[in-house]
Amino acid sequence: MYKNIALIFISFFFLISSIKEFGNMFLSIPSFLMLSYNLSDLSLKLISKKKTNHKKSKNFELISLIGVISIFFVIRDFEQTLGGYILFWKLAFFSLLFSICCAIILNHYYSFNNEKRFYNILGISICFFLLVPNICIFINKNFNTEVSKQPIQINYKKITKTSRGGNTYNIYIHTEFDKNERLDISKEFYDSISNNQKVVLTLTKGVLGYNYVQKIEIDKSL
Repeated sequence: MYKNIALIFISFFFLISSIKEFGNMFLSIPSFLMLSYNLSDLSLKLISKKKTNHKKSKNFELISLIGVISIFFVIRDFEQTLGGYILFWKLAFFSLLFSICCAIILNHYYSFNNEKRFYNILGISICFFLLVPNICIFINKNFNTEVSKQPIQINYKKITKTSRGGNTYNIYIHTEFDKNERLDISKEFYDSISNNQKVVLTLTKGVLGYNYVQKIEIDKSL
């Protein structure tokens, strides 16, 4: 139990030290999962005071696939949401409640006191770490309160090579969340614009308060 508490503080320290920069996700994501795991594990230890040998053992590590699969439905929606990185982490912290509650509920019916305990709890943590932000970003995109147009100047444009040998085309703009917020664009649009050029964003304000970029056009008013 004391080991859990120590690891909670350690993982939280590394998390807050790395969470501000997108490039540090190789550190922030493992730190968050370690935090989620130890919070859930500690919760189970606090409520599991009696031995429950009559419970069936069951493996839940594959539950993580639910969260992983959900990524493919909304991965571009995060890119096109202004402040999407900040929204992701807000929702990730919210997912801690779901992870802990799910572990407690499943522990009520099945035994977690076996060799699969670590993988079961980690699988639950991964599932909700991905699933909760993905569902909420989908809701924010598809349930909106208003539509607006915003002229903005491009900082610069960039082509990035993908692991499969293709290219992704991006522009970077200054927003209230980031000095260089990245947006995905098509190759055709990339070829038609230049650095520092003005464009017009068609924005829909989602129910979670974050703007989603529906369309990017060249500013023809100039």
